[in-house]
Amino acid sequence: MSRVLIGITGCIAAYKAAALVREFKKADNQVKVILTKNAEEFITPLTLRTLSENQVYTSLFDDENEYSAEHIALSKWADILVVAPASANILGKFANGIADDLLSTEYLSFDKPVLIALTMNTKMYEHPAVQKNISLLKERGNIVIEPETGFLACGDEGKGRFPDIKVILMHAQRILHKSNALKGRKVIVTGGGTFEKIDPVRIIANLSSGIMADAFVKAAFLKKSKNILYIHGRISIEENIISQNISADTTQDMLDALKKEIREADILIMAAAVNDFRTDYAKNKIKKRDSLALNLKRNTDILTELSKIKTKAVKIGFALETENSEKNGLRKLKEKSLDYIVVNSPDNLGAETASAVVISKKGEKLIIKNATKYELAERVLEWIKL
Repeated sequence: MSRVLIGITGCIAAYKAAALVREFKKADNQVKVILTKNAEEFITPLTLRTLSENQVYTSLFDDENEYSAEHIALSKWADILVVAPASANILGKFANGIADDLLSTEYLSFDKPVLIALTMNTKMYEHPAVQKNISLLKERGNIVIEPETGFLACGDEGKGRFPDIKVILMHAQRILHKSNALKGRKVIVTGGGTFEKIDPVRIIANLSSGIMADAFVKAAFLKKSKNILYIHGRISIEENIISQNISADTTQDMLDALKKEIREADILIMAAAVNDFRTDYAKNKIKKRDSLALNLKRNTDILTELSKIKTKAVKIGFALETENSEKNGLRKLKEKSLDYIVVNSPDNLGAETASAVVISKKGEKLIIKNATKYELAERVLEWIKL
């Protein structure tokens, strides 16, 4: 359990901080909130006190709050300071050492990680003074999350929207996560299922959801990977928000994308369920009939093709088996020149939890039972040797 101090500043997006507080609590963190005077115009202390289950701090001179040089007491308590939303005004105070309220005073006395989620009008964001302040804060080691682009409260459209709460939460978790196992490493993850067209409206597909791959992306991010590329087919969940994303519809699309990227990768995690077969494509919709025979042709094997490319990447494959699981998995590991293989069963498809046996090319085994897919991914990435 971590102790998170959230600073909320005065802008229209302040109301969204209530959801952020709730998400931090759901992730089993203790949360305390500092609310600036202007922020109180948009959201009440009562709302935040209810959600955080803690006193909300609004002033350096608030007799209701415990006093022990308040900003120093909060600094000692918190593991991280998350300022969200962070207005142009608070950026100016932080960058220039101004301490005229509780939040700015807290910032100057805080010697642990600071995460700043920018939110403001596009013109304000683009102003040279604001850009200079952002650069200064980054240079001093603050983690700054850029605002999103979209419709703003003023009616304009542009960069300035409050960042996705999931992004803020993931960045905070990354900062607080104790493992640096993938620091400085480039990771490629493939996920979801590819498909092959039969005619303009029909496809050959599979049941892969992309949940396992998504878990590996998250685990790599929290373990401080510097660059995560997610190449995915059809997925039943949202595209991952903490990685670069490339959509690959067919097996050939995925192979083409991997050929362009594999040489610079440190780790390849082949969690995608690619179609082994394709059929001749009919340009016109096939009419309904009592029976239909498809002439299936074997697709190019992605891992076999990648084994021909010189790369430093540690390659992790997956084997979905219904019988002789370990024997078949080991055979695939050798045939595809893999470093590790994760052997699992169809029961894992779309499920919240998973069991698997991970086998290395040296014959070492890691047995994982009834773990969440994120827990499985984290254990695999801790176990492998780079």
